[in-house]
Amino acid sequence: MLFGALIQYWKPIALAAVLAAAFTYRAVLIHQRNSARAQVISLGEAAAALRAANASMAAGVKRQNEAIDSLQGKMQLAERAAAQRQAQYANSGEQAMRQERAHANALKNAPVPAGCQAAINWGNAQGPELGRW
Repeated sequence: MLFGALIQYWKPIALAAVLAAAFTYRAVLIHQRNSARAQVISLGEAAAALRAANASMAAGVKRQNEAIDSLQGKMQLAERAAAQRQAQYANSGEQAMRQERAHANALKNAPVPAGCQAAINWGNAQGPELGRW
């Protein structure tokens, strides 16, 4: 008897099954659409945050490069100043060495009088000069 009723009302049952399947399919599609929209919004926010972080990182790199350029400029100035000081000190030392060599040669070649008393008198006269050594 039940089977007979199913056969007699198969068209409305089939229509109800098709409508139920369509509503279920629509519900699934709406859920997937809403989920995809939420995911797009979330990914858009993440992309915006990443773009902001990237811009901040680029600004930081730019600042660091400017600081490095500044330090390199200061380093080059310091190197040039050190080279100039070194040249000045070398010239000054060379000049002092020439003067002292000339003075030493003058003392070396100075005639010391013969005799002990004359040599003592000569040494006493040269004392302040010899004392500078």
